[in-house]
Parts: sequence; structure tokens; C-alpha cells
Amino acid sequence: MKMKKLCLILALFFLASCAKKEIPTGAPSSSVPPPETATYEEQVSPSAMTPSEAAEAEGTGELPPFSEEALEAPSEEWVEAHRRELEIYGRSTRPLKAIFFDFDSFEIRDDMKKRLLENARYLLDHPELKVELQGNCDERGSSEYNLALGERRALAVKRYLVNLGVDPERLTTVSFGEERPLDPGHNERAWALNRRVDLVVINR
Repeated sequence: MKMKKLCLILALFFLASCAKKEIPTGAPSSSVPPPETATYEEQVSPSAMTPSEAAEAEGTGELPPFSEEALEAPSEEWVEAHRRELEIYGRSTRPLKAIFFDFDSFEIRDDMKKRLLENARYLLDHPELKVELQGNCDERGSSEYNLALGERRALAVKRYLVNLGVDPERLTTVSFGEERPLDPGHNERAWALNRRVDLVVINR
């Protein structure tokens, strides 16, 4: 009988000592902020930019920001030294070629149709490019008339390119009238160079 009582007392003592031990539940105390559980990779969101985009954002990308060539009319001496080149490209973004027009006309000349075909092929091979068609005129006629004529020339080039398969959404038009002469001279040789549409890439 005494032995049973002794065993019962020992058992109760053992249970009481176990009950005093706290079993951690993992729940944080209300007075202490919860620990950070995210890993470093989870806390720092990865960049959505590609390496080339990141390089461009830092100014080290392969494609420089787009900038037009100088819009000031160059000297007559410089024009003469570069005339053959200007007669092909005007102020267009190479390898796109400028389209030249007859006096007081916005009709596509026969000798310009091959250039338009070459331009269309290049644009079809590079569907990422968007182009501004910039209409220009020589200095004869009023400013208002030349602005309208320049726009008609740009639209004529756009229609031709669209007929060759270029998406019209990639082509915008603008007219500068007589305000951006390529040749500063005041003769037919200069005027022939100033009557044109330049094809300028605008998304580089």
C-alpha cells in the first residue's frame, strides 16, 4: 500500500515538473515585431529591364539616343563638297534615301520610284522602326503655300510606301515648308536639293 502511494506521489511530481516547461509555439510576442522571414532575393525585386535596356538607361547602350542632323543650312562650300551624298540622302536617316520633287509638284517622279522601293524593302526588313516623313520646299512661294505643298509631298511618299506594304501606323508626316533648306543658295541647283521628303527614323 505504501509502495502504491509512493509511486503515485512520484508520478504526480513528474507530471508537475513537465507542466512548468514552456513549449515554444513559434508565435511572436505581441510586444516584439515579427522577424523578417523573406529571403534577400524575395525582398529585392529583380529588375524588369533586360541587360541592354539597363545599359541604355545608364547611357552605355548600343543604340545612341536619336538626334537629327544639324538643321542649320550648311555653307555653300560644304554643300558643293558633299552634293552627291546630299542628292542621295538629304537629311534622311541612312540607309533610307530622300525623295526629290519637281518645282511646284507633289507627284512622285519616275527616277524616285526605285528609291522608294529600296526604302520600302528596308522598312519591311526592320519592322521595329518608325519613320517621320518630312516634307520640304524651296524658297519660292508664300510660307503658307509651301507648308501645304510640303505636307502633300510627305503624304504622297507615305501613300507610295503603304502601297508597297509598309504599315501606315509606322509612318508620320510633317511639313517644314521652306524653313529647312539643305542648300542655302538662291538658284535652281540649290532649289532642286531643297524640294524633297526626308525619311527620319524617330525611335532609336
